[in-house]
Amino acid sequence: DPNITNKSNMKELFHGSDFVALRQIYTFGFNRSYAGKNATAYGRGDYFAVNADYSLSFSRGGKDGTVTARQNNLLGMLLVEVLTGDSALGNSDIPEAPCKPGTQTPYNSVVNNEKNPIMYVTFRDNQAYPSYFITFKA
Repeated sequence: DPNITNKSNMKELFHGSDFVALRQIYTFGFNRSYAGKNATAYGRGDYFAVNADYSLSFSRGGKDGTVTARQNNLLGMLLVEVLTGDSALGNSDIPEAPCKPGTQTPYNSVVNNEKNPIMYVTFRDNQAYPSYFITFKA
């Protein structure tokens, strides 16, 4: 993205969801048309956590998982390389990142807290690449 000016623009973040969704994301990449399934507090985009324990709360096997995941009590999450770039504070009403003051250039992502974010939200599917599919027993 040519609008990224932040030098620390790539972060490794976590994404939790049900096993079927994680497998789809890992295989085909993120698809924002599914955004909002679990959260829209900071915008209608893809959500990523700084810490794995936050993503764990969205990781489900059980009835939402595959038969193998259910039988083995497996949960999962993704470790994702995310192009966060310049971030602004998000809110639930935004379908896209807001524009930088005095410009028509949007921020690259939004966060829950500008000084100490624990969550990033992106609005372009190509901003996130799932590097690892992490599985573990419940």
